[in-house]
Amino acid sequence: MTRPGEAAAAWAGSRRVEVDGLGARVRYHEAGSGPALVLVHGLGVSSDYWPRNGPPLAAAGLRVLAPDLPGFGRTAHPRGATAVPAQAAALLAWAEAMELGPAVYVGHSLSCQSVLELAAWWPERVRGLVLAAPTGAPRRHPLLRQGWSFLLDIPREDWRLVPPVAQAYLRAGPLRVWRTWRRGTAHDPLPLLPRVRAPSRVVVGERDPVVPRDFAEALARGLPGDGRVAWIRGGPHAVHFSTADAFNREVLELVAGL
Repeated sequence: MTRPGEAAAAWAGSRRVEVDGLGARVRYHEAGSGPALVLVHGLGVSSDYWPRNGPPLAAAGLRVLAPDLPGFGRTAHPRGATAVPAQAAALLAWAEAMELGPAVYVGHSLSCQSVLELAAWWPERVRGLVLAAPTGAPRRHPLLRQGWSFLLDIPREDWRLVPPVAQAYLRAGPLRVWRTWRRGTAHDPLPLLPRVRAPSRVVVGERDPVVPRDFAEALARGLPGDGRVAWIRGGPHAVHFSTADAFNREVLELVAGL
């Protein structure tokens, strides 16, 4: 594993696969061999969001894959935004194109809602779930409150996260990011929990202002697992990046128990 504050080696390179039904060639990164683990990026960013997780998790004996969701990174999308259920369907279509069997899915932020949809509606495809800094908490004026909490989070993040996030948001375009975010805040993941069968873990940074504590705990109680939230000391919203070593340990602990 990397030392705190130090990025892991870059991915070996990116690849593309034609995905039926999406009308797009999905770009993805891959490293290692062994049980499959899929890293799913959050709002507006891409598979480049996992430099401190993909290589070290692969070195621990996993086949790690990270796709660009349609419309983000270098995966095209005809037009418009992608709602949460459609993102889950896109993940399923990509996994089928990759001939990927049951895998562990790791979502961050908005993509936690997408991997929950995947696990609820296609449980045979999901061996385990890691929800990192999950969004979807029911609240009044969700866009306003979540937007404010994201602003509070910015100074808590590792400054090295800024360039890749800014580049990804510019590539996706503000309108696509806005529409996807708006649809995400209208999606309630809590009714999905009784349908999920895969062992799950909720991982949140102790300094994350975006994820309400009671929401994280409700997710953990409602999912198969030990019912607890793994609170990462010092972690902000991008818990997988700023506190990568501790986050990677939580992922490996879940995988080891499957």
